[in-house]
Amino acid sequence: MKTKEQIERLKAIPITHYLSEHGLQPVKANGAELIYYSPKNEEHTPSFFVNPKKNVFHDYSGVGEQGDIIRLIQYIKGYSFMQAVDALEAIKLEKAQSFSFSGNNLSQDKQSSTVEIVSVHPLRNRALLDYICSRKISQAIATTHLQEIHYRINQKRYYAAGFRNDKNGYELRSHYFKGGTSPKWFTYLPVQGSSEINLFEGVFDFLSCCQFFNTIRLKNSTIVLNSLSFVKDALPLLASHKTVNAFLDNDKAGKQALEQLGKEKLTVQDCSHYYPNSKDFNEYLIGHSGLE
Repeated sequence: MKTKEQIERLKAIPITHYLSEHGLQPVKANGAELIYYSPKNEEHTPSFFVNPKKNVFHDYSGVGEQGDIIRLIQYIKGYSFMQAVDALEAIKLEKAQSFSFSGNNLSQDKQSSTVEIVSVHPLRNRALLDYICSRKISQAIATTHLQEIHYRINQKRYYAAGFRNDKNGYELRSHYFKGGTSPKWFTYLPVQGSSEINLFEGVFDFLSCCQFFNTIRLKNSTIVLNSLSFVKDALPLLASHKTVNAFLDNDKAGKQALEQLGKEKLTVQDCSHYYPNSKDFNEYLIGHSGLE
């Protein structure tokens, strides 16, 4: 049993450094708080706040979870209080780095924050497979479409599940990191003779569709945009098929992209009816799947 003093020392470990050690960097600052993408929930607008001075977090992307670093580990990992304490005690942390968002510091640090790929492997890491399972994707589907990417940020090495685009950049995902490498682009998965083409915004929506229909590969050609900003670039490929099956998010951006496709006079099927009352296919799958 840990003493009160031991618990308090663990609570003093900076949340910012814990996140940094797991590849998650702040996107911007808002007064005394740093803003990150949530380490727990997929989101397009960062809404995970950390107050370094008070050493507390508040994640607005979900149900508003907040607290100290022990609560953070409970929240991310699903641990009990003592499991989180034991996990935190086992972590070897260096002196916390400081962050500056004033003047030229951000631009000066931009190059050092670049994601650099060190090596690419078949997906085998247990922690990554556990993460993917938490997203309700089977190992068979994951290992078919994802790879294990070892990468470096600010001279520190990390690993993540990677999804390659058509310009050999990667989208990177793990429990603690959502990002990618340059160049950014979409991913085209052709099926010879396919008259229809499936369209997804992100990789986990595509993997969720495979899981939903219990197939390793979808029967139609597929484009995973990796960002809605590539809709325009994907139009020639989309137009070369008779029908576009659009599995886009049930949000404002997804609906706007759907309208954009309609203006291009493409025959578009809105497939969001497969995940009603959910933001996207993966959110629906997590809420309705029995996959363990």
